[in-house]
Amino acid sequence: MKREDNVKRAFEFLLEHAKSEEPFKFDEFVKASGWAKGTAKIYLGKKSSELVKKKNGVYHVNPEILRVRLDDFKDLYRQKQSLFTDYVMEVPQEVLVYEFFMPLSREDRLRESLDNLFYKDTVEQRIKEIGISKIRDALELPKSSSDEEVIQFVIRFMDSTIGGYSLQLVNGRFRAGSLTTKKEVVNRPFSQGAYLVDETTAVVRFILPVNANQASPSQMNLFEPVKDAPNSDKLAEQMRWLFLNFFAEAVTRVVKKEDEIWLLESGVRSALYRWVRKAE
Repeated sequence: MKREDNVKRAFEFLLEHAKSEEPFKFDEFVKASGWAKGTAKIYLGKKSSELVKKKNGVYHVNPEILRVRLDDFKDLYRQKQSLFTDYVMEVPQEVLVYEFFMPLSREDRLRESLDNLFYKDTVEQRIKEIGISKIRDALELPKSSSDEEVIQFVIRFMDSTIGGYSLQLVNGRFRAGSLTTKKEVVNRPFSQGAYLVDETTAVVRFILPVNANQASPSQMNLFEPVKDAPNSDKLAEQMRWLFLNFFAEAVTRVVKKEDEIWLLESGVRSALYRWVRKAE
């Protein structure tokens, strides 16, 4: 009998006892699986410790096995790993949530700006564009901090705070121009374009935990104990400035000919940022 056949028979045996909630004896498992006693003892012990518990000389199957697929069960026997992953719950008391709205026609520029958040060299390029002295003043970093310390701080911040984003596409209809009547719309010159515009919008969401108990922008050396750690409001303001300048402003600088670009902020506070194109 192939080893995988043994695993399949063992899995089916355990499923049956999980459903019936009936305990089983070791010899019953040996017979059902087709394994030798020594092998069955190893697999029933260490390998299946998350699923099977021995009590009063018999074995009881954890009902969680009913949510396990055969392929996952096979992986458990191929490798020395746990079937279920243990997680530690972390609950930041406050978060900053940003949702950036941009017409999908500029998806190339949007994705380029998003990807630039994930590369050290492009982050350094953005630092140069903004100016180190401006960053030092805006984040209220020590005046004595060197240019290299400011650069490394921003890089560490980006590394620890912005690790990903979610993007969804939504369909919408927008009014292009001031409110007018149906008759006026019908008679308007073709050169003015459509009055109602159907548009697909890309919505990018970032969730940034605000944890004042961790090292923050006011602490240059992240490996030293926190001294005079800022409250969450101050930390959120520093994070807000970095996000707006390293992402939002970078996008609006390269995207052209859009009437408006929106950025919605929620969490610590609510705000709507609108970049409106100036009249030519």
